[in-house]
Amino acid sequence: MLSITDVGGFVPSDRTFTNVPRLLVTGDGRVIQEGPVIAIYPGPLLPNLLQRSITEAGIQRLIDLADEHGLLGDETYTQPGNIADASETIVTITVNGETFEHRAYALGLGGGPDGGETDAPRARLFDFVVAAMDLASDPAADEIGPEEPYRTDSYLIRALEVETTEPTGDAPIDIEPTLVDWPSDAPVRLAAAAECAEVPTNRFAQLFEDANQLTRFVDDGVAYSLAVTPPVPGRSCSP
Repeated sequence: MLSITDVGGFVPSDRTFTNVPRLLVTGDGRVIQEGPVIAIYPGPLLPNLLQRSITEAGIQRLIDLADEHGLLGDETYTQPGNIADASETIVTITVNGETFEHRAYALGLGGGPDGGETDAPRARLFDFVVAAMDLASDPAADEIGPEEPYRTDSYLIRALEVETTEPTGDAPIDIEPTLVDWPSDAPVRLAAAAECAEVPTNRFAQLFEDANQLTRFVDDGVAYSLAVTPPVPGRSCSP
């Protein structure tokens, strides 16, 4: 019923593929967010997605917050033209079968106090995002349950053919990639996963958990880097 997502900006292509909402609240009472990421390179291949339960009262609090900030209706937002390579924040709210989408480029970079906004509609949207994130992340909130790993039955993958010695991003040049054979009985060949493919968790969980950002998977003699993410509600390989 609520999604707060940042899209675009100056980010690597694999990050675009694995991008998940900053906050996702589902109709079946779950709060899904990305958890802390260990500050090492190469880092884990899999993102750290967490989920918590949310009560009906908690969902109603979010709806009331959206209403208080004028988000249960259409709004037009000014777009700053003097900020480059920022992301666009998309807030999507579904209430009683009606969906409201709010898009604002470089939200929070409008020059207001504490990184806020001076333009009134943008300020209301920014304040709602802060309030919703605070509620969903508050360990003392009665409406929110304890954290647990987010589990799904499948992973979404995207494969990019690379040289076996090619570093990624800001990797030191003396770090060599680790080569791992892609399972010969895998239901998806990596040559067919250039855009998006889905593989079952029970077959690939251990393989991906043991991998990192510099693991290269070799399939039919070709090395690939993988972007991997568990699908969140509303996300699949379908357009």
